[in-house]
Amino acid sequence: MTTPQKLTLEDITARAEDEQISPVNFKQVKLTKKYLLPRIKELHNDMLLLRQQYDQSFDVSLSKGGKSYPEGFCQEITLGVKSLLEQKVGSATSPGLVALRDFVSNGGLAKRVWGNLRNQYFQNAFQFGSLYVDVSNDTVDIRKDKVEILPLSKARMFPINDYDGYADLAEKYWKGQVYPNRVLPDLAVMFPLFLITPDGNIGLHTNYQTILYRNMQHDFALSEKFLFRNKCKTLDLPTPYHEKLVAECGACVTPASDAELHSYFDNARETSLRFDVTRCQGMLDRAIAV
Repeated sequence: MTTPQKLTLEDITARAEDEQISPVNFKQVKLTKKYLLPRIKELHNDMLLLRQQYDQSFDVSLSKGGKSYPEGFCQEITLGVKSLLEQKVGSATSPGLVALRDFVSNGGLAKRVWGNLRNQYFQNAFQFGSLYVDVSNDTVDIRKDKVEILPLSKARMFPINDYDGYADLAEKYWKGQVYPNRVLPDLAVMFPLFLITPDGNIGLHTNYQTILYRNMQHDFALSEKFLFRNKCKTLDLPTPYHEKLVAECGACVTPASDAELHSYFDNARETSLRFDVTRCQGMLDRAIAV
């Protein structure tokens, strides 16, 4: 028997914060003003060129959720542009990327972020100091510009800190209905909610890195709070979906009681589940397969 690979609390915290919007302090404001704002048009143009390069490399015949590229491809585009940016910025000669390189070299923050945009969308974007940089601005409305750069304070992008906020936004964004997970209770500590979308699909929908690791960081307190205190805590899955999960995923015929759910949380904490990569990965694999 092999010893399970272990995570540390520092590992979990770093992953929870990796895609979170960082607070903008005086240093970042000062560096943004010095290096980026004087070259804001050039930075926009260079980011647009990277986006266009990614578009040319992507199979635009692909669709996602019944939508054609670029609609719905926010994450793929942002990750693709991030990869191109990392390849090019070190040897760049174009004014916008040179400014970005100088900004970072002098302590400027440049990272990909994920969060709640204007209480309407899940959004992938970049944070460059005090700037919000969106290279997938046309993925909801293809009539919009591909790239948008705004002061972060005006972008209205907020971190997603718990499952309550996630659930509210999920229902708006995917136009679906959220239900508490009481039928796969051994997964509920990490995956506390189902989302049923208008096209009839059901999924354990909270496997995004930020919220997943944030829940682990707090020893599953976020999923526990959602299951026992959220406004939808008493909702039962519609019978056809429940029966499908019983038949295909081994779900419980009778939804777990509060006491049963509490026992799973107790066990997760007693056995230090959050530090056990092997067990957590197995749960993630099962959740994705639902």
